[in-house]
Amino acid sequence: MALSLRTTRDGRPRKKIDRNHWLYISVIVAVVAGVIVGLVAPQFATGLEPIGKGFVSLIKMMIAPVIFCTIVVGIGSIAKASTVGKIGGLAMVYFLVMSSFALIIGLVVGNIIHPGEGLSIAGAHYDAPAAEATSTQEFILGIIPTTFFSAFTGGSILQVLFVALLVGFALQGMGERGARMVEGIRNFQVLVFRILGMILWLAPIGAFGAIAAVVGKTGFQAVISLGILMGAF
Repeated sequence: MALSLRTTRDGRPRKKIDRNHWLYISVIVAVVAGVIVGLVAPQFATGLEPIGKGFVSLIKMMIAPVIFCTIVVGIGSIAKASTVGKIGGLAMVYFLVMSSFALIIGLVVGNIIHPGEGLSIAGAHYDAPAAEATSTQEFILGIIPTTFFSAFTGGSILQVLFVALLVGFALQGMGERGARMVEGIRNFQVLVFRILGMILWLAPIGAFGAIAAVVGKTGFQAVISLGILMGAF
């Protein structure tokens, strides 16, 4: 955290507020502003829905490259394959535990607090995926992408993870040449996170548009439900 030139009375330098803190504050202010606009001008607020959807789309756009770069650099930088196996096992256990924990929270909140109860959702629709795996065999085969690059355009995180694992293990066994490629992917990772950081600064705008649209459509009941949900945590 950067320090300013100003000092306290005892001579110690004062800590400068991190710019990320301003981002958090801006998001909170944007949410409050979205609620106000949704209540005062519901028709105008409903028209702001594309702003929220656009921000979500930008975040989704970055998921695949972030996962790919992180996994490839992580595996490719480890010297021994046995170490990768241990880390992979721990990661799998962590994934299962945290997924179960998240599922429990969802069940408790859904059955006790009933978020969204009473909201008017007339005219709302949900675009379900065209096809879902109906068996374990289909699920496993669905992890394998049609082509190497289709994993990054198909919207399946598991396919991206599968390709990243293959690339990481392949680079690990290529010696010095693989190390140079890993360094190139590491540099690309810096670019990816730089772009993601730029997108995150649009979070206040996205939050404003999303909250305003929801409140504009459903009224004050959305504010009550949001308050109850936030109070639960």
